[in-house]
Amino acid sequence: MGFEPKFRITSETLRLVAEATELRGWIAAAVIDVSWLPALQRDTAARLAHSSTSIEGNPLTLPEVEALGRGERIGAERRATLEVLNALSAMRWIWKQVQKNKIQEKDLLQLHRRLTMGLLPEKAVGAYKSVPNRVVDHRGNPIYIPPRPEDAPRLTRDLLAWLNSGAGRRLHAVIVAAIAHHQLVSIHPMSDGNGRLARALEVWILYSRGFDLHHLFALDDYFWADRPLYYLKIQQARDLDDDLTDWVEYVAQGVVSTLRETVERIRSLQVRPTSSKFLLTKRQEDVLRFLRDRGAVPSTEIQAAFAFSRARAGQILKPLVSAGLVEVVGKQRSARYRLAK
Repeated sequence: MGFEPKFRITSETLRLVAEATELRGWIAAAVIDVSWLPALQRDTAARLAHSSTSIEGNPLTLPEVEALGRGERIGAERRATLEVLNALSAMRWIWKQVQKNKIQEKDLLQLHRRLTMGLLPEKAVGAYKSVPNRVVDHRGNPIYIPPRPEDAPRLTRDLLAWLNSGAGRRLHAVIVAAIAHHQLVSIHPMSDGNGRLARALEVWILYSRGFDLHHLFALDDYFWADRPLYYLKIQQARDLDDDLTDWVEYVAQGVVSTLRETVERIRSLQVRPTSSKFLLTKRQEDVLRFLRDRGAVPSTEIQAAFAFSRARAGQILKPLVSAGLVEVVGKQRSARYRLAK
């Protein structure tokens, strides 16, 4: 029979989708041709990797994840590090797939491979489960029994067929992404990594349908911020005979909340580099905000605020001054730094 999602589009869902679309439009217009866009994209990828793996219990902090994203080594347990590196790799791979018209079964299996490589036995990487699995609570008690292994491939193909169908394409990207997320995590088609796979598929749909055109918002942050509620909402829909009405509304609320935070972050920068070739690092972005809030300050105050050495402060400030973003007031010992007028 194929997959036919059960849901109603409530007035609240319509309101949220309309607001999300408006916020998305503002972001798309605000970041055209800005040189700090790649840095913001890298930061978003790190936040997605951090929040999605943290939902599953990964202990790494966001600064540690950001360090891994920069290619640095950290003193963390191998599995935790590999989970994050795989998540970052998967996000970069998804970015390259957004021009595809359809998400195929082989694509989904490749995504699972990238998420779980080195974490599962080779035969389970990028492959459907071969034995039954279950979802348990924090005490180890079963709370959900997914479909049988022999049914998982067919159910997954049915989901993808709906996703690529006219019916699936007529719906708003936020609604489609929410439905696909829930259905895939409920099929639980792989031996492990199903939650990460479902959330990555949701991000992929938002990217491929042009909703997160510049890859700037990390929806998984919303789920991670209240993990008990996230798991509760997933199970509530199952308890309601897979009626996804409340789940879709919950995800739409998350999209709006995340987009609002993204808008505020973009607004908070309030500067534009004069050189189109200049790319802000995250630390330089932090220093610009600091100067915006503090006005003209000596280098020593910047060093104290960020625990910089004198040499490191110079490395951060000199390119900002050269690019015309920051100006120096006074000379030598009395010199102070402020945002360029």
